[in-house]
Amino acid sequence: MATTQNKRTVKVPAQDTALLGMKSAAAKQKEVTGVQSLSVDNCKAFKESGFHPKMVYRNLPPSHLYEKALRYEPGTHIVKSGALATSSGAKTGRCPRDKRVVREASTEKDIWWASTSSGSPNYEMDERSFLLNRETAVSYLNSLHHVFVLDGFANWDPEARIKVRVVTERAYHALFMHNMLIRPTQAELEDFGEPDFIIYNAGAFPANRFSNYMTSTTSVDINLKSREMVILGTQYAGEMKKGVFSVMHYLMPKRGVLSLHSGCNVGPAGDVTLFFGLSGTGKTTLSTDPRRPLIGDDEHCWGPEGVFNIEGGCYAKCIGLKQSSEPEIYKAIRFGSVLENVEVNELTREVDYMSNAITENTRASYPIDFIDNAKIPCVGPQPRNVVLLCCDAFGVLPPVSRLSLEQVMYHFISGYTSKVAGTEMGITEPEATFSACYGGAFLMWHPMKYAAMLAEKMQKHGTKGWLVNTGWTGGSYGVGSRISLKFTRAIIDAIHSGALDNVEYVNMPIFNLQVPTSCPGVPSVLLQPSLQWADKADFNDTLSQLATLFVGSFRSYLEDAAMHVGAEMAERILSGGPDMRQVGIWVLSWHLCG
Repeated sequence: MATTQNKRTVKVPAQDTALLGMKSAAAKQKEVTGVQSLSVDNCKAFKESGFHPKMVYRNLPPSHLYEKALRYEPGTHIVKSGALATSSGAKTGRCPRDKRVVREASTEKDIWWASTSSGSPNYEMDERSFLLNRETAVSYLNSLHHVFVLDGFANWDPEARIKVRVVTERAYHALFMHNMLIRPTQAELEDFGEPDFIIYNAGAFPANRFSNYMTSTTSVDINLKSREMVILGTQYAGEMKKGVFSVMHYLMPKRGVLSLHSGCNVGPAGDVTLFFGLSGTGKTTLSTDPRRPLIGDDEHCWGPEGVFNIEGGCYAKCIGLKQSSEPEIYKAIRFGSVLENVEVNELTREVDYMSNAITENTRASYPIDFIDNAKIPCVGPQPRNVVLLCCDAFGVLPPVSRLSLEQVMYHFISGYTSKVAGTEMGITEPEATFSACYGGAFLMWHPMKYAAMLAEKMQKHGTKGWLVNTGWTGGSYGVGSRISLKFTRAIIDAIHSGALDNVEYVNMPIFNLQVPTSCPGVPSVLLQPSLQWADKADFNDTLSQLATLFVGSFRSYLEDAAMHVGAEMAERILSGGPDMRQVGIWVLSWHLCG
């Protein structure tokens, strides 16, 4: 055998022929798996950050990411269903108190900044502190034997599409974002170009807790000007997903597109419903309906042409997961999916979904097309219904009520549900929980801006608003009973069919909710909460107590409301809340700034 080198023939010893074949195969394997396919010198953002890795695995398919995770990440397993089970380390959930947003001239007037009374999640940092953290992250990534780079898209609407590039140490993180972002075609990858947003995930390396603006060894930093995110001190994959969502929460409203923390499905007639709700309200269960294709389970935008999913995958809680109750999610956990922080039987590799030995926040990440009933592409027409879900453990809100636009805005901003005894340490009685726009941790603008945009779009397209309580009736938690899922599904079906459009409604005091007197498939007496309580005085006292909690929570959004939406709009939104005069409590006067 001969090979050519510098225009002359060189004899290769017979014993080296196999070695050449192995080297050739290795070179080919590197080309296939993307090791040599990314020239960091061609990426402007990488040049500016000083990112010069020793070896890059770029856009590897799931099978290769499995191999890398099993080789380099201890504690990683392939479970019986074929999913990849792994650990996020010490942090098994997001760290909202460690989130920082760079405060600089081009964006600071838009952001709803955290203060002692605002309730905002946006704690500031200066540009220099961000650059120091980025330098820490990049230096760490440069020191590693290899890193993973993944390119993907956010937003299914091509007109709103954002190119996202993720740099990370862990194959698990690359597979997670492969699932959660919209996966480009090979042609789109070859023509990907400069990204619109970059995530530097150095989560295994701690932040310097003595640096300016740091409060711990964890820091999750977003720079809207440079379109970059830096992660230090946490390996929880959800930080990347929600980082992209936070950036969409800033960019999309600037384009007149409303970003939403919601589930979304569509009926046979093209009737789209948006579902809003915090954990435990039934958002995922109710939006995943075999009769209605799923557009998405968590993050959406409402634009000029209708709705579209931001993501290419789903990130489902799997604590207590059962095939009988959630067959679509159970079936989706297969090869290509990521299971995070679940307990796995060492011998059988079966997952114990009932176990919370590691965390209550066990999760599964999978591409949305793993759901049989997913609508691909994940887009839909203008929504016909907006459903605000709550789990009222106080047992006083009706199972369903029709909302005015002002009430939609108020309850959307309030983002109410309740915790019950047993869900968290120290909780012995119902506890109200409020999260602005059902996703307060991810908002960038003031909540009233999102609410005003929602009402404007609903009015323009004739969208109806509903408040649906999936919680308790006949008394508070411990006395009353949970509203049956069977009845809640019947209510949602009636909303979709239009059966609630022509029934009689009565007014519920204090909250001034319009409550239907009848609904197909639901006992009429169940629709009126006061009729379910044995002690009417106790009902009225509890209703007044809940109203007081609503008003108290809402005060945190009034401080600078006029500056963001104007005094007139702020007053209009406030009019959709409880009328405390009906219980003899005068609402404290408030002064709108500006």
